[in-house]
Amino acid sequence: MTAAVRVNEVVVNLYTARQTANWWALFRARGPAERFTTVTASIPGDLVDVACDDRADAEWLRDHMIEQGIPKTALKILGGAR
Repeated sequence: MTAAVRVNEVVVNLYTARQTANWWALFRARGPAERFTTVTASIPGDLVDVACDDRADAEWLRDHMIEQGIPKTALKILGGAR
């Protein structure tokens, strides 16, 4: 895996509708564990990297999360060639 989407759960949990935060929690809980890495654990939320196969997949995932209501400011693409 060469790219990831970093999710700032503080932004997700504090600045989105509750159903959006619940969607993220369900997505994280049901996804393959090897794809999710907690970079920094904290309250009220962690920094979490979601591993992707390449940059295109990471961009798709970021866009999908934005469509679900996750703020763009909570998401950052890491790695992968441009």
